[in-house]
Amino acid sequence: MSVPLSRAWWLRAGAATAVVVAVGACTAWGEDPRVLHSTLEAEWSGGEVPGTISDQAWEWSDEEAEGDSSLSPLPDGVLVRLPDGVVALDGVSGEERWSLRVEETRVWSDVSASGQRVHVLFPDEPRSEADGDETVEDSEEETGFPGRRLVLDGTTGEVIGEHEEDLPGDVEELGVFDVESATDAGLFGLGTEPQLSASMRSDADGSELWGTGDLFACGDSKVARADRPVVFPEAVVVRAECGSGQAQMTALDPDDGSTLWSMTGDENEALVADGGVRRAGTLLAVHDGTSESEPQGGSRYAETLVVDPVSGEVVGEGTEVGDGRFLAATSDDGYLVSTRSETERVFGYELRDLDGGVVAATGEEAVRTPAVLRFLLPLEEALVKLEPAGRGAEGGDSVLTVAPWGAEEAHTVALPRPVADAGAWSDSAVREGFLAVPGAVVLIERPREDRDGVTILGFR
Repeated sequence: MSVPLSRAWWLRAGAATAVVVAVGACTAWGEDPRVLHSTLEAEWSGGEVPGTISDQAWEWSDEEAEGDSSLSPLPDGVLVRLPDGVVALDGVSGEERWSLRVEETRVWSDVSASGQRVHVLFPDEPRSEADGDETVEDSEEETGFPGRRLVLDGTTGEVIGEHEEDLPGDVEELGVFDVESATDAGLFGLGTEPQLSASMRSDADGSELWGTGDLFACGDSKVARADRPVVFPEAVVVRAECGSGQAQMTALDPDDGSTLWSMTGDENEALVADGGVRRAGTLLAVHDGTSESEPQGGSRYAETLVVDPVSGEVVGEGTEVGDGRFLAATSDDGYLVSTRSETERVFGYELRDLDGGVVAATGEEAVRTPAVLRFLLPLEEALVKLEPAGRGAEGGDSVLTVAPWGAEEAHTVALPRPVADAGAWSDSAVREGFLAVPGAVVLIERPREDRDGVTILGFR
């Protein structure tokens, strides 16, 4: 999603309070009684990303948590990103390995592409509704207030960096130019100059490691909009749009800021002003602003252009669909295409490589679903699909359908409770709430009925 320079908000919402192991230190955050921090006490199990699943393996919940949550992979498990902090779970067992929570306030969190660095940013003073509307809405919205960023090791949970930062507004509204991005090399930020600049600061002490001049050449116009940087272990990709409507992408080396490659709309017609970019595994997926039809009617954006983020090489330019076939997903494994069977709401799926060749397929009638293009997770041995509405019966069980590649029959794994149907999940909620990590396929349970707390389910 592109955001204007004048108000570059990146929305987060909700609030939560929890009790974990509290540790005291000598300065700043260690003296803040709101900060509850525990570090690694038991070794990680070291599981591999599952090739398929057969049953539920574990369940983790926090009954006190409120608001939206998301998941990010860690080297040996999954990070639960809550409105009040972060909790690292072992992928094999679902047990907590470390955590950092901040009471009485909302936080912003970020994770580097490798999962080695976790950032938590929060106000220095508690921000709550009791602070009074005049102070929050009038004074702080215009002038901001002091905040603090803690940088944690993704494996041990130890704090390896601490920085003071001025927050321009509430932490639920931090945007592209309000907050830096987490990388393994440090804190990556964009300047707001007319043509944009970039810089990298040290995780340890906040000192500047490198800076750039203008990243974009918009001619007589200025940069009007920019996406949040897309971070990979060996590249950071910045996409922006000039006031003239020209879209550009530039990739930088995180270690020294050198330009790895740059691309404009003149060089590739898929770069358009109303398009966008997303990290798809190890590759960059680009949608060109056009839409594709859906089986049940309507349309959506299609990500067809796939780029190597380090070399800038275009490694995929889409795959032919038609005759009852629809592009369902794009990833570094290739293109996932749905195939319509003769039975209503029954589909099969093909996994195609980035050249468009079919490399694996489920049975033609493997999956019965009203949401054919959503909740899809292609694994090495099977396609896993979340079916929130079960088999379509009101009040029925929600299931994961497991369709092995090369086999006609699929099987289902029941969820312990019904979850909300497809309309209650945004695209980002699906991507950040249903993923494969070392040790398990993990899912944020979004209950059909109103219920407090957050629950994470692990399957393998």
